[in-house]
Amino acid sequence: MELRVVDPKTLLDNPQNPRTSAPNVEADRRLAHNIKVVGLLHAPLVRELPDGQLMIVAGHRRRRACVLAKMREMHVIVTSADEKLDGLAAGSENIIREAMTQSEQWRFVDKARRDKSHTDAQIARALMVTPAYLKRLSLLAGLHEPILHAIDMGRGPDFNDLKVIAAAPLEEQRAAWAELFEDMVEVDADPAEYRLNPEDPEDTVPWHDLARYLKQARYMAVDARFDDAMAKACGVVWTEDLFGEGGKDNRFTEDGPAFAAAQEQWLADCLPEGGVRMETGEYGQAAAPHGYRRVANWMAAEETDVMGFFLNPNTLKIDEIPLRPQETEEQGAVVPSCSIAPASVAAPKERAAISGTGLTMLGLIRTQALHAALDKVVEDVDPWDLVAALLLALGGKNVTVHTPEREPYGQMSRRETALATLFPEGVLIRDPALLRQEAVAVLKNVANCTISQHSGSGVTAQLMGLLFDADAQMPNMAFDDFLKCFSKPGIMEAGKALNLLPRNTGKEMRTAIMAHVGPEGRWVPEQAGFGPATEIWKAALAVMERTAEKLASLGASHDGDDETGEFDHLITVEEELNGPDPEEPDEAERIALENPNIDAAPEPEGQDHETVALKAVLLEQAGEVLAPDDSAPDARAAINAHLDSHLEVVRIAA
Repeated sequence: MELRVVDPKTLLDNPQNPRTSAPNVEADRRLAHNIKVVGLLHAPLVRELPDGQLMIVAGHRRRRACVLAKMREMHVIVTSADEKLDGLAAGSENIIREAMTQSEQWRFVDKARRDKSHTDAQIARALMVTPAYLKRLSLLAGLHEPILHAIDMGRGPDFNDLKVIAAAPLEEQRAAWAELFEDMVEVDADPAEYRLNPEDPEDTVPWHDLARYLKQARYMAVDARFDDAMAKACGVVWTEDLFGEGGKDNRFTEDGPAFAAAQEQWLADCLPEGGVRMETGEYGQAAAPHGYRRVANWMAAEETDVMGFFLNPNTLKIDEIPLRPQETEEQGAVVPSCSIAPASVAAPKERAAISGTGLTMLGLIRTQALHAALDKVVEDVDPWDLVAALLLALGGKNVTVHTPEREPYGQMSRRETALATLFPEGVLIRDPALLRQEAVAVLKNVANCTISQHSGSGVTAQLMGLLFDADAQMPNMAFDDFLKCFSKPGIMEAGKALNLLPRNTGKEMRTAIMAHVGPEGRWVPEQAGFGPATEIWKAALAVMERTAEKLASLGASHDGDDETGEFDHLITVEEELNGPDPEEPDEAERIALENPNIDAAPEPEGQDHETVALKAVLLEQAGEVLAPDDSAPDARAAINAHLDSHLEVVRIAA
């Protein structure tokens, strides 16, 4: 090797440079600034060509930075090593110093294997990566080209979704991609070749949905209770997962019915002595047979406990759940278990009529309509309507009141500004116009219809829209960006509601709807307006009332020794509205179960169940001196009284 001083502008680019993406200008500028301060720490590696010119092997970015730094000279190292190693040098330079895109890395590794005959061990040492990383890169070899393009843009799937997608045949990937983007391309364009728009950050791919669509369910041998003889009898054929973890049984089958039949056969023939087979409940969960109840993790084990065995219809695994026999009141005898009907795999959920992007857009449009309605009534709004609206705003999920003190934010909020305007000397300025103006300003600041877990008001803002006729302020929704958010069945239903004839594609129906409504017309689908809020509100109130009754009953009956299982069926409001989560217990029930030595008395007047639950936790944490058998009632009463006088929780949020 030879060290030379050259003009950076005279160096030639390497046509075989593995980095093909556009350079990061900002990164180059930072490097140029660094070189100005500390100099060039590592000279680029170059090779002298037959005509005497120098071609860069590794160091294109450093050469660009030196040019940006306006350096007339720079050091380079002229290599005399085997030209065959140039590719490894260039690849390792790019991957180690500033990683290439994943597809560029894969193409480089593939080329090194095929053209240079390098082994994986050589490539891994040169690139300073693990063999497992090279194995993950190999997943890209089986990807549809537009998916690689999305990955290079930084909008690719996570590793779990990537494994599922790469395992699917290329033809299936192509077909699924075409179905996803059939409404995003021009009439004669192939949707299977659609590529994400780098200028549109909203142009993304629902990778989890794509992976779920392509996923071939795998049932692993390690989850099978049956042996090889039973597998053969039921038609189970195992396949080895070549990407599985070493030293483990990586066999799997994609034949769900055969796997389920073998598991059923094991339950019928090989159930352990004393084991109880459990039924499938309404939501595909394990239901305790008549005469038994589940043993919660906080309960102490008893000799009569048995193990329940349940074939999970979703995973086809056999779950083990501890059960405790219960004696009947009449006979005092244990009622035996009954067998269950064959489990069935749950059907996949249908796609919603309007996508999440559409709901987000709809939330912004509703907010604009609500604010326009408030502006319209600002001068003559009925005071009682205004009071009701303010109550609704304070009941929104995006409003939280902290007492007794609140951290200063350094700037007055709109609510604080309104109070300062209306109470400048501590006495209300009784000017109706000023009161309306400030009240509406606060409403607009607080109430919104955006889809957000933390800042959206929720259904209360939509009720406010009904109160002030915000539907009249909704714009024409027959525009392309919104209609694209409909699924194909959803857009067909929308066209049917307008008495339009069926169309072959969603795009044709979008065009028909826009033509039918016209540029001067106005169309707002029923689910986009404020009307559906009334049914949502009534359903939520009904669930809250039922839950409050159940929690009150639980608080009145719980004495720290819950052996009846009477309240095992309680579920939360969210579970009743959206379906149960088998992994999560009700919050109040969880607190009661985890703190059996705390008195769960009925809720005091003016305190909701969340406040009572919080007090219970504080009592447990602050009252460690209290014995589990509640031998210090006076101390407990003192702590309880202290909390009643100092704890005020106002939480208006979901």
